[in-house]
Amino acid sequence: MTNQPQSFEWESSEGPHNENNDQQMQIARSHNDRARVLYEAENFAAAEAEVRQALEHAPNWPALHDNLGTICAEQGNYSDALTHYVQALRLDPASPTVLYNLGYFLLQNGLDTAQYFLEKTLELDPNYPDARRTLGDVFVERGETSKAISSLGKAIQQDRADTRARFRLSDIFWEKGDYHESGQQLEEILRLDANDQIAWHNLGLAAIMMEDGERAEKALLRAIEIDDNYLLAHYHLACYYAESYQIVNALHHLGKAASLDLDTVRDWAREDDKLDHLRSDPRFDQILNGQQLPPLP
Repeated sequence: MTNQPQSFEWESSEGPHNENNDQQMQIARSHNDRARVLYEAENFAAAEAEVRQALEHAPNWPALHDNLGTICAEQGNYSDALTHYVQALRLDPASPTVLYNLGYFLLQNGLDTAQYFLEKTLELDPNYPDARRTLGDVFVERGETSKAISSLGKAIQQDRADTRARFRLSDIFWEKGDYHESGQQLEEILRLDANDQIAWHNLGLAAIMMEDGERAEKALLRAIEIDDNYLLAHYHLACYYAESYQIVNALHHLGKAASLDLDTVRDWAREDDKLDHLRSDPRFDQILNGQQLPPLP
């Protein structure tokens, strides 16, 4: 779940105004509008060309530099991206959007200064969308767990429906061994979207760690009900059933997982002690050799 730059700062109707230069601004706006359509269609090269033409007519319009930075970053042209983000910031140092986009770009490229620009974004606009979640990601990458939890918690206070922040928090609590809190975040996600198969899968794993077998089974089965080709859900359900001595069910879901990606499942299964109760069954080797088992009765 990666974040995305919050927005192009499209200012098609309200760019910088200069009575002596209205015609040039109108041309720039037209190019900018066409670039937006092309960007949203993921035609980044054509969008870049349009914004560069716009800049020929309005070289000091900060939004154009910000837009061009985002387009260049999408194409992996990080040098030009940084150049235009910085130029946008020079022209409009009080723009939360410019600060956020620059901070996000720096985060994606592993630059420590991301934190500075994200915090400046929040100084200018404490409710700026995505900034607190992205700042939480900075703290996670640095191993500053308490700060990450605080920042992500504030993101959720700002937007209770921010499932990306909730997934991130769930992951943090999982790594800390706090499976209850991890599961709480997943439950909240499922209240927002009862068909989120990843949340159901992760909730099943949290329930396994809390030794709540019934809840784990129901959650993993629900993930598979939503997406029958969910490899991890089949595999982890096979592990759960194997440890519960439900051999037939375990072999069924292991076989389903193997049918989706045999090489990966073979590598997992050979080393996974959670499947030890299956190893004496000849069907276990049949599955890992790529043979299809009969369906469950």
